[in-house]
Amino acid sequence: MAHKRETGSLYVVATPIGNLGDITLRALEIFKEVDLVLCESAKETRSLFSKLEITTPVLALYKDSSETPFANVLDQLKAGKSMALVSDAGTPGVSDPGSQMVRIAREKGIRIVPVPGASALTALLSVSGFQVNPTYFLGFLSEKPSKKRRELERASEIDGLVVFYESVHKLPRLYPMLEELFPETEVLVGRELTKTFEEVLYYANPRELAKDPPNAKGEFVFLLNHRKKTLKGNSDSSDM
Repeated sequence: MAHKRETGSLYVVATPIGNLGDITLRALEIFKEVDLVLCESAKETRSLFSKLEITTPVLALYKDSSETPFANVLDQLKAGKSMALVSDAGTPGVSDPGSQMVRIAREKGIRIVPVPGASALTALLSVSGFQVNPTYFLGFLSEKPSKKRRELERASEIDGLVVFYESVHKLPRLYPMLEELFPETEVLVGRELTKTFEEVLYYANPRELAKDPPNAKGEFVFLLNHRKKTLKGNSDSSDM
């Protein structure tokens, strides 16, 4: 028997990052049962819902700097209405908008329920073949070259995997930084994950990446295998 949804809850729901088939049955159920879907872009979410045959109303939720952020939405949640929170693609709050709404809703005593699904981070980790603990996730690197470099410098000091997202037009500046800061580190690049032209490309080091970079189109996820034992030639071990 299906679990009855509680009112006054905020469901944080993952949506597909490329392949429509990545939507979960649970997500579909929640979209049909909540009173409202809070989204990053009403146009993008309505397009997705049209394909999924979902008719629940949507509301674009922008970052709110007012004295009482999201007051109207919070009042409706406190009055007993249930809502779903989505981003344009992937899991809200994981380098996608949504964290402000979740934080404030929790402060107001609203029940927050995660509804997991597609994520570029976990998708690339799952096919890396590397031991994933520890993993240092940077999200999207800074747009500013100097700050981007500092972020990568700090990451180069850790012993583990380093994962980050990068905008396609910033790739030419990224590659020289990787060559300098991670000269002997294995690199895995995920491009357009779960989409029609998906690629997962392996490079023994950033020099190989710079010589034969992936097609500069689409969405990118980078994984650096900066585990020092691996770099010294020791075998990687993990438990299932």
